[in-house]
Amino acid sequence: MKAQLLMLSAAGLLLASAAQAAAPPRDVQQFLDSAHRTAVVRLEKAGVALAGRPLAVRATVDGAGRLYGLHVVRSSGSLDTDAQATAALRRMAVESPPYDLAGRDVTLTFGDAPIVQAKAP
Repeated sequence: MKAQLLMLSAAGLLLASAAQAAAPPRDVQQFLDSAHRTAVVRLEKAGVALAGRPLAVRATVDGAGRLYGLHVVRSSGSLDTDAQATAALRRMAVESPPYDLAGRDVTLTFGDAPIVQAKAP
């Protein structure tokens, strides 16, 4: 019985560690949240109407917080809307990114969820 409890405790620790590893560091999450807010404002100002349709674009973050290399990774279902969105977001700048985010890709998701990921190129 004691051996079973020990194995369950070890499994619990592994699951807890995996959950913590999946969450981005706080400074990265703050940058991603800020990038999403900035992007939403830019889309609204450009008149891009997603009408609840999901859209996801991926971009690389440079050292100054500018996004470049934008491309659609999940279409809204409309080529015109996708093109308008990428044009509105091109050369978007956010406050200086955390050091370890520069040169990495981020994905901005609209219509159903905020930014959820950043990964190495």
